Parts: sequence; C-alpha cells; structure tokens
Amino acid sequence: MIFSDLILIFFILLNLFIVTYFQKLKIFHYVIDKPDKVRKLHSKPTPLAGGQIICLNILIYCVFVYFHREILEIEIFFKNIKSLNFFMLAFFSIFLIGIIDDKIDFQANTKFLLLAIIITILLLFDDDLVLNNIRFSFLERSFSLHYFDVIFSVLCFLIFLNAFNMFDGINLQAISYSLFIFLILTFFFVNSFILKILIINLVTFSYLNLKNKSFLGDSGSLLLGFLISYFFIKLYNFNYFNYADQITLFMLIPGLDLIRLFISRIYRKKNPLSPDRNHLHHLLLSKYSFKFSIITILLFISFPIFLEYFKINNMLTILLTAIIYFALVFFLKRKKTTL
Repeated sequence: MIFSDLILIFFILLNLFIVTYFQKLKIFHYVIDKPDKVRKLHSKPTPLAGGQIICLNILIYCVFVYFHREILEIEIFFKNIKSLNFFMLAFFSIFLIGIIDDKIDFQANTKFLLLAIIITILLLFDDDLVLNNIRFSFLERSFSLHYFDVIFSVLCFLIFLNAFNMFDGINLQAISYSLFIFLILTFFFVNSFILKILIINLVTFSYLNLKNKSFLGDSGSLLLGFLISYFFIKLYNFNYFNYADQITLFMLIPGLDLIRLFISRIYRKKNPLSPDRNHLHHLLLSKYSFKFSIITILLFISFPIFLEYFKINNMLTILLTAIIYFALVFFLKRKKTTL
C-alpha cells in the first residue's frame, strides 16, 4: 500500500513538473495548432500536447507494472501482463493515428478505417472486451449477440470514439467530462490504479488547457475516448454495471450530439464525419460566455447520472434528457437566427 502511494506521489510530481516547465519542454511542442479564423478561432499558435502527456503517463505506469507485477493485484482492468500488452499495443497505435492526424490532417474515412482495424485486432485477442449479450434495466430479457458480438463491440468503440472526438471543441470540455467519468468510477465502482493516474494527469493538464497553453488535440481526444470505452466495456463484462443503459447515461450528451450532427450533415449531403461549427458547444458559445457554456454542458452531462442515482427509470431519463437537449438546440438555433 505504501509503495502504491509513493507511485501516485511520483505521478503528481511528474505532472506538476510538466505543467511548470511546459514552455521549456520542446518535446511537447512537436505539433502546433495554428488559428485559421474559420474553425480554429484561438488567438495564437498552440501546442497540441494533450495526447503526448497522457501517453507519457500511461507508458510510465506500464513500466512500473512490468517491474512490479503486484500492481496488477489492485488493477481490475488487466488480468495479467498479456492483457496489458494488448491494451498498450492498441493504445499506442491510436496515439500514433491521433498525432499524425494532428500533424497532417488525416482524411476522416481513412482515420475511421484505421481505428476499426486496431479495435478489431484488440478484441480478437482480449475476450473481456467483447460484448456477448446486452441487458436493459427496463426489459426482462437479455439479448445474445452470438456471431455479431465482435462486430457490435467494435461499433460501440468506434461510435463513442467519434462522439468524443467531436465533443472536444472548447477548452476544458472533454477534459472535465473525462474527469467526471473517472472520478465517478473511482469513488463508486472500482479502486483502479490507472484511473487515479489519469485523474492526476487531467487535473494538472486542465491548467494548461484553461490558460490556452496547450490543447488535447486529436491524439488526446482519441486516447481519452478509447480509454473511456475500454473501461466501460470491461466493467460491464465484469458485472460492475448490470445494464447497458446505465452506461448509456454517462455517454448520452456526446451521443445525442453525434446523432444530431450526423443527420444534419447527411441531410445537407455532406460527409457525416466532416467537421463543422454546429456542435452544442459552438451554439452555446455563439450567444453565451465560455464559463456559462462549460457549466451548462457539465450540468447537462451530470443530469442523467443524477436521476439514475435516485433510481429514476433509465428509459424515462434517456427520453427526458433527449427532449431537453433538442429543445435547447432548437432554442439556441432560433435565437441565433432571430438576432
């Protein structure tokens, strides 16, 4: 126990060091995001270092695990070193896709295909990530996926990866959302070492992001989306979550935004994966301050979790949240066009 505490102290000091000396650490200035006054409205060129910092933390975590296997005894997500190796292979591959995308801007379809290949390979070697059946709290029966289990599981990963990637649009939004999830999982579900390291990482990186010193970038948002998907699927398969709709509540707002944007883009005969400034955070920022927009989105994210905590029917919660979401979007769009 003392050893694990010392490791956590090490990660606190490591991340504080990165934040303090960030401007001098040129390794984190490899990819610079330059404003274009169209989609990128920040005032000056800014490093996209979020993915690199997350990757560094996870790599060091793995080094500790390789030299001190007893850490796996308190780590729910990895049964053995083999499981950790496959995780790291997928994790690092997704990081490379993200950082290349930050550097040269991948075609959306190419990125989607590469992610699908990586996730499929990971699932073929880690059965704990394959969803064999789906249970809902409002139905008495479960649905067995049979021969479609791997395909369905890959789709779950890809849908949330894209939803989360789209959700990363303004400072602190994706970071605070991820922190919210990791904190909930840590305090109410599992005592996980990797979750604690990620919390330390994101809390300290929040300062850089808030001060416009660094953005997550695609490498950061893809890694966080992958991690959240990975954690939820394993917790579901390990019966920490009894029903799929419990997990849906955590992912509801990014999911609703994804669905609305996909339908809107297809209707306008555009690639559903193409970027635009029609996201919920863009609509909020067009009329309100940054602080108000972030607080609104965070309250919106926590709303269905709050209702679930008080044992409100999950189907009712999903419907109510969706109604409020689309009503808000309608209000913002109408207000925007009438002013």
